Amino acid sequence: MSSVITFSAFAPNAYVALVFFAIAYASLAFTAAAIWSLPGDVAPTPGHVASIGGIQNFASNLAGIVTTTYLFIVGNIEPLPARDQGSLAPRATPAE
Repeated sequence: MSSVITFSAFAPNAYVALVFFAIAYASLAFTAAAIWSLPGDVAPTPGHVASIGGIQNFASNLAGIVTTTYLFIVGNIEPLPARDQGSLAPRATPAE
């Protein structure tokens, strides 16, 4: 469900984009509870829970490292140039 955030790029207005953001964040928060209970479920002893949680955190943050490295390979990511807003700009009146 968190992948619905992709649709926010194509939303017709900000309110629809916020709905997609809310769905994505809610699904991530819902999933986080299950993911962070996993170390307690699979640890052989209570003394191993923190170690398994640390390994899990390391593995999940590895994706962030790989993504950042990928951005360096791609190069600069810049916004698209703005469209000509000439029709919306106030018109200058000639000095008298």
